[in-house]
Amino acid sequence: MNINTVDLNLFLVFQAIYATRSVTLAGDRLGMSQSAVSNALKRLRERFDDPLFVRTPNGMVPSAVAAKLIEPVEEGLAKLNQAIDQSRRFDPATSNQLFRIAVNDIGQLVLMPPLLAKAQELAPHVRFETVEASPSNCRQLMVDGEIDMAIGSWQPLGTGIYQQRLFEEGYVALLSADHELKAEKLELPEYLDAAHIVYRPSGASYDALHSTLSELNVLDKRKVVLTAVHSLGLSTMVANSRLLLSVPERLALAMAASRTGLRIAQLPFDVPRFPIKQQWHEQRHADAGHQWLRRMVFDIFNDLP
Repeated sequence: MNINTVDLNLFLVFQAIYATRSVTLAGDRLGMSQSAVSNALKRLRERFDDPLFVRTPNGMVPSAVAAKLIEPVEEGLAKLNQAIDQSRRFDPATSNQLFRIAVNDIGQLVLMPPLLAKAQELAPHVRFETVEASPSNCRQLMVDGEIDMAIGSWQPLGTGIYQQRLFEEGYVALLSADHELKAEKLELPEYLDAAHIVYRPSGASYDALHSTLSELNVLDKRKVVLTAVHSLGLSTMVANSRLLLSVPERLALAMAASRTGLRIAQLPFDVPRFPIKQQWHEQRHADAGHQWLRRMVFDIFNDLP
């Protein structure tokens, strides 16, 4: 018998008749009419080529085949109910659910520490995995169930994807503490005269700076010593040199907090602020655990000063 051709609701009928020894009482338990239960029993008998239950003065007595079936049927139904239950309920205190989050290295450095700290407080057994994904394949990873959400300056990822704004981010300059540029706000000529590290992460954050420099017609006038796609090591490079790094403000704050010898200055031009969002696929939208995660992320980051 091919299980793919069997209506799983028939096993509910089977379990109810086995428990009550009555077609009528089984119908009462399931909210079905007696004729509907009888029809379901008929279909079960045809599937198993066995009477399954024999009518006697003492009720519907299970056959030998039914007696062998009842335990695996009840175990299977219990596991199915448990799976459905778990998708509707989420207990942070006991769950060990794994959440996979697409972030670039800015997100891992800036967003993940406060997220992990709060999660450890509320859900000590919940686990996280960060995933490197480009905007072009992030949506497909969500559709395939490979990741739960993306957090960052991602553009909207298309049909079937929810998005929620967390906060807005802007750009600042990061310099060594003993850099010859001492002002809290840099002047454009001294900014252009400085030697630069250009950090180009995935996401839309760099686009805001790039567009601003292009509009000012100074994009190619900076003295670029290094162009980097990862933030690892950049704080050390800046602290130990006369190089200037233009980066999102929270990344600069995280770098400055992680080591001595760095300071932050305002840029000599206004870079349009850009939103940091969390995005997720509609298939995760109603999942209780995912809802808990989204609420926590929003509570932590919404409109950070």
